Amino acid sequence: MNSRVWKAHWSGALAAAAALLLTGAGAGAAVADPAPGAGTTTATANGTAVGWRALGLAVSPEGTKAYVVAADRAGARTPVALRTVDLRSGAVVAELPLAEDGAAGRPVVSQDGRRLYVVVADRLVAVDTTTGTVLSRTPAPEQPRPAGWTPGALTGLAVSPDGSKVYAGQYGPAADGQGVLPGRVLVFGADRGAFTGALPLRGHGVNGLALQAGGAAAYVATDLGVEHLDTTTPVPTALRTVERLGAATELAASPDGLRLYALGAQASAGTGYAVNTGTDVARPLFTFANSPVDLHYVAVSPDGGRLYLLKDSWTPQASVLAYDTATDANLPGETLTGFGLDGVSAAAVAPGGHALLLAGIRGDGSYLRTVAL
Repeated sequence: MNSRVWKAHWSGALAAAAALLLTGAGAGAAVADPAPGAGTTTATANGTAVGWRALGLAVSPEGTKAYVVAADRAGARTPVALRTVDLRSGAVVAELPLAEDGAAGRPVVSQDGRRLYVVVADRLVAVDTTTGTVLSRTPAPEQPRPAGWTPGALTGLAVSPDGSKVYAGQYGPAADGQGVLPGRVLVFGADRGAFTGALPLRGHGVNGLALQAGGAAAYVATDLGVEHLDTTTPVPTALRTVERLGAATELAASPDGLRLYALGAQASAGTGYAVNTGTDVARPLFTFANSPVDLHYVAVSPDGGRLYLLKDSWTPQASVLAYDTATDANLPGETLTGFGLDGVSAAAVAPGGHALLLAGIRGDGSYLRTVAL
């Protein structure tokens, strides 16, 4: 397979090149001053150091900042922090503790860039990105379940275009040796800082969420298939199940709202699907012969012309595959490999579609890198 190999030399020249890719600014573009108490530039030969293990990554709407949720090591504890990286300088310019110990998911940012949301342990954490402060830490509302059963974990997040609502997936309750119950989609009111409703689903495992253009509809991936939801009501309404698509994990919507892309799970692991959002019928887009295959971070370019996904993420052989969305053809000449990392734990396409951000492990730490598309 032909590939474009990115060789990392994080010198000042490449940091400047990253600035041109992400902002379109000239060499005289101003670099933001570090926030009080923030660290200095941590760009090294490995990239920008972001902690012990990067858990999730999001990019600001204007493409000048990356928000990395990372776990650190403190004895037997793993504190979780949010680190803001100025992509023009490669500097960590702000750091916000999120939890003294625990796990976290992938963050999402509102379209105006003023709010960031991330699941930390059993709580939805809301962050004001302008002040770098935590606005709320809200536990999921009580989940109906038999005595002794464990509530389901919060999973995928999506923010409505106007920023007024956050949709959160939640696994169903479970009990060792007794079984599982269906999960649900929760609605969080951003202004109220509280959960305001819940939609029960058929499946137990609730994974990725994707909003269509305009936010009038959403799709949620579960272990029983992909559900199409009407989000024009205060609490979403289930419309129908996507046909010809079983268990799924991650979703991505095209910018024009006409297509949804899904990664299959269980018996369909290693297969990607394209869904016609007008008919809610899925068809296979690709299937790897040696399934199951480690596929993650499906994303569509801002112009809708490319579909990207990360393959073999937890290995030094991690690669980003590209597909032409007009022809469904794989584009081997646009495959990205050779990131110089022991594994990639998070990825995001920058606004404008000219760069890919990767966070991954190298030795005893995690690093953020910018890759030209």
